[in-house]
Amino acid sequence: MDNGISRATAATVLNSLKSGVVPRIGLEYITVGRKSEIQALLQDVSIIEQGGAAFRFIEGKYGSGKTFLMHALRNHVMEKNFVVTDVELSVDKRFVGNKGQGLATYRELIRNMATHACPDNGALPLILDKWIGALENEVVQNEGLVPGHEVFDVRVSQKIYKITSSMEERVNGFDFGKVLASYYKGHRKGDVDQQKKALRWLCGEYRTRTEAKTDLGVNLIITDDNWYDFMKLFADFVVKAGYAGLYVCMDELASLYEIPSRVGREYNYNKLLSIYNDALQGKASHLGIIISVTREAMEDPVRGVYSFAPLKSRLIETSIEQEGVIKMRDMASPVIRLSALNPGEMYVLLEKLAAIHGKLYEYSPGLEHDDYIYFLKQQYGKALDGEETTVREMIRNYITLLNLIQQNQEVPKDEILHARQA
Repeated sequence: MDNGISRATAATVLNSLKSGVVPRIGLEYITVGRKSEIQALLQDVSIIEQGGAAFRFIEGKYGSGKTFLMHALRNHVMEKNFVVTDVELSVDKRFVGNKGQGLATYRELIRNMATHACPDNGALPLILDKWIGALENEVVQNEGLVPGHEVFDVRVSQKIYKITSSMEERVNGFDFGKVLASYYKGHRKGDVDQQKKALRWLCGEYRTRTEAKTDLGVNLIITDDNWYDFMKLFADFVVKAGYAGLYVCMDELASLYEIPSRVGREYNYNKLLSIYNDALQGKASHLGIIISVTREAMEDPVRGVYSFAPLKSRLIETSIEQEGVIKMRDMASPVIRLSALNPGEMYVLLEKLAAIHGKLYEYSPGLEHDDYIYFLKQQYGKALDGEETTVREMIRNYITLLNLIQQNQEVPKDEILHARQA
């Protein structure tokens, strides 16, 4: 079976999955199921493109596919001309903290900005230069001026001023626009140091207002308290720079659940609430936020997100369950709760992985219908015996099986399959 995947991408996909992490590329070759979830998230993307905002939580067990779904969506919106960024929340990166954890989250988000032309992060300078280049091209095409003409820089500067001035009505927009203008001035004069200072400020790296005032003439710096305001400003700006919007992926919200101090947890939940309200009340535009969380970290009444009553009242899920199994879900709910892939979907995934493995190592695994069924029965049997088996673990076990088949082609595959599962 030739699925069109390159050997390099096949290697990345299999190595990542074997290590228990989600690959950044090649997800389209292994995506199965999740049809209703993907449709709901794509509806959000359409709203963001049209100037709205969206906020979703992806809830599920460890290894259930939360990160996979987020990365698949990340890749999709990047193809649709979005600027995307991501962060893995942790002890050091939260929404707010007394040691600058909120600012650390912001810095990571800016550092991880990516576009279709710059998919491996670090795209902010490219975004700024594309913005300036587009404005310069407008002056060339619409006014017949060329760089070096005595009024060329004047016309481009007027366009820059018009855009930066339009951001002044946003919270902190005046200073944000002033720094963008400063970056352009550095570009126009060939002053690389000036551009670096503007980038430092945009990346949240100035520690004092005095330093920012001296270098850039602004009285504001990005801090733990105001960083989200600048994510909204960036969402506005990237649209002016020619992109469809800004999509933010945050993994491991469970790190908030693990904060030992109740006060610390509530400070973070309150900041999360303000961001959620802001996004859904029309105070943000062209901005999408998606956050992954375990069910325990979401629903635990003592430490979880639902322990904070204002969030629980907004997020508590609407679904119809029967004997613990979700039968109907409201896919417009802010929380998308992932159920496990069913055996039929896992079967398709096993076929896809076998084809990718065969492409990488240029051989045929030779697995047939009964082999897939046997493997799945063994894996699901572990759960019946009380051993937790996630999709992640099943995939890792399966790739190990494929490796053994490929490395021992002189041994009958049935012998390897049965020995491996014994």
